[in-house]
Amino acid sequence: MSKHEAVPANNGNAAPEAKLSRASVQRFSLYLRHLERWNAEGLQVVSSSQLGEALGINDAQVRKDLAYLGNLGQPGIGYYTQELITALRHRLGVDRAWTAVVVGVGNLARALLRYRGFGEQGFKFVALFDADIRKIGQAVEGLTVHAMDDVSSVVRATQAELGVVAVPAENAQSVADSLVAAGIKGILNFAPVTLRLPGAVSLVTVDLAVQLEQLAFLVHLAQNE
Repeated sequence: MSKHEAVPANNGNAAPEAKLSRASVQRFSLYLRHLERWNAEGLQVVSSSQLGEALGINDAQVRKDLAYLGNLGQPGIGYYTQELITALRHRLGVDRAWTAVVVGVGNLARALLRYRGFGEQGFKFVALFDADIRKIGQAVEGLTVHAMDDVSSVVRATQAELGVVAVPAENAQSVADSLVAAGIKGILNFAPVTLRLPGAVSLVTVDLAVQLEQLAFLVHLAQNE
């Protein structure tokens, strides 16, 4: 999650309460995934109990989360699916297109580029970079791999806003610095290292080893209960 946490908008319906928690923002994304699937299946109205069951949380938590969006629910009816989708996408900032660049064209980057779900959610990769001269000039998933020296000019030309760092830990900070200097506003970091960025640049770090450790803990806990 970003180091910048969102503050609920005061739209006249919802009071300007405390900052929206990271957990609530993460649930927003999960609500959105379920709602979009249900909407495609023709479900026009959903209840807090349906969303709660889908996420494994109670109804009260769902209603508390969705209250940040305003008074969308109808007593005795529930939430209109499309209206809730629209509100969630706006609150998450994904009701418009986002352009991104990827640095480090290895197996992880190639897998990310092949995933079509990003495009469906409005994320478009517009450029690739790598320090390996053997990769420079190659085409990967329709995009040309550029040299690191070209980061600034290519980011400006493509007007990219987001950067994905998929390089070894020892190179991650210098890559992040180059992206920030080029004007990138947010970084998704896959390197197992803590990046130091200016306060105006948002950061999300995905450490797959940490996620596996968390999974191992849950399995270990279940086995020893």
